[in-house]
Amino acid sequence: MKPRAKFRIQIGTIPIKVLAATLLLSLLVGGSAWLVHGVPKYFRDQQEIRDRSIDCNNYRDFLKASTAWEEEGDSDQARGVLELAIHHFKRGRCTQIH
Repeated sequence: MKPRAKFRIQIGTIPIKVLAATLLLSLLVGGSAWLVHGVPKYFRDQQEIRDRSIDCNNYRDFLKASTAWEEEGDSDQARGVLELAIHHFKRGRCTQIH
């Protein structure tokens, strides 16, 4: 009696393991490319949305007002307005200007 040959699944002439490895590698490369390109773009877009918020607009306006008060020589008023600007900066999670 002859020993039985191993059963191998093949599609055409390419073994299924080679196809599976190729598919897995393709998914890995594609996923990595998405992570490198897509995730930072997503975070930039989210930051731009936050920077258009009312809090971020108030932050920039109060920061300008603080600078104007500082130029006028009223440092107490400038500090008070700067504290308001920082409050809106933190609340809106804005891009830092100060």
